[in-house]
Amino acid sequence: MTTFYFVRHGKTELNLSLRFQGGEIDSPLLPIGIEQAIQAGRYLCDTSFDAALVSTQKRAMDTANYILKENNFLNGLTVRYYDNLREIRFGKREGAEIDHKDEQTNYLRERPDLYDPSSFDGETIDSLVARATQIIEMISNEYPDGQILIVAHGVLLITLINSLIGKDKAKWREGGPLANTSITILEKENHATHYTLKSFNDISYQSQNEEA
Repeated sequence: MTTFYFVRHGKTELNLSLRFQGGEIDSPLLPIGIEQAIQAGRYLCDTSFDAALVSTQKRAMDTANYILKENNFLNGLTVRYYDNLREIRFGKREGAEIDHKDEQTNYLRERPDLYDPSSFDGETIDSLVARATQIIEMISNEYPDGQILIVAHGVLLITLINSLIGKDKAKWREGGPLANTSITILEKENHATHYTLKSFNDISYQSQNEEA
C-alpha cells in the first residue's frame, strides 16, 4: 500500500491579495506561510518518507524545504521536482485580481466540468488532472509500500484528490479550497483502481489558522 501526504504550499503575497496565481507565475511566501510550513514539518517530523515530490514552482519548493528541515528521517530521502505538479495555468489571467462574478471563475470553483478557459488561453481541468495523475501513478508503482510527500498547489491538489478517490468531474472541486499547508492523506492498495481518503484538509496542527 502506498500512502500519499498531499500538502498545499504556504500562504503567498498573491494569495493575500486575491489574485490568480497559476502555473506561470509565483510570489514569495508570507511570514505566516513560512510559519505554516514549519508547523506542518513539525507535525510530520516523525513520518519517514520514501520520496518527496515537489512542484517546480518556488512557493512549493520553499514550502517543501521548510517541511523537510523539521523531519527526523532525511537520510537517503529522494526529493524530486516535477513540472507536472505545477499549478493550473490561467493564461492571460495570471496575476489578475479574481472576479468572483465571472462565469468561468465560478465554474472553476463550483462546476469544473463546465470550465472553459479557451478565451484567456488557460489550461483545461482535464489537462491538469491528467498530468498530475501520471506522476502519482508512476510513483505508486515505484513505491508500492512507500510513504510519499507531495507538495503542490490548491487547484491541482483538490481536483487531483477528488479524481483519485473516484468522484465525478463535476465534483472535483468539492471540499475546496484547500487551506495553505493543509495535509490530505490518501492510500492506494497495490493494483487498486481508486484511492482511499484517510484525512482531508487537516490544519489541526496550526497555531494560527487563516483563510486561504
